[in-house]
Amino acid sequence: MNRRALTRHAAVRQQQRCIPPLVIDWLLAYGRRDASVGAVKIRFDRRARKELAREVGDRVVSLMSKYLNAALVVDRDTDRVITVEWLH
Repeated sequence: MNRRALTRHAAVRQQQRCIPPLVIDWLLAYGRRDASVGAVKIRFDRRARKELAREVGDRVVSLMSKYLNAALVVDRDTDRVITVEWLH
């Protein structure tokens, strides 16, 4: 992942919430994008999880499953990650 793709706020939140950079890369590559005003929320839905499993293998997805409830908020215009969060 390009470290410049994260805002300072997002980098701090990623560290505070213990979300590995690999998960952010996966979200950007495979995550479902839901648009809202000025931003896009990216999360793993069923289709994204299946696509990820095809790419990296079921075993890897199973081992990393606790991280698949992470989500990103991305600026629609700049594509920079604004924040990193856990979905409840």
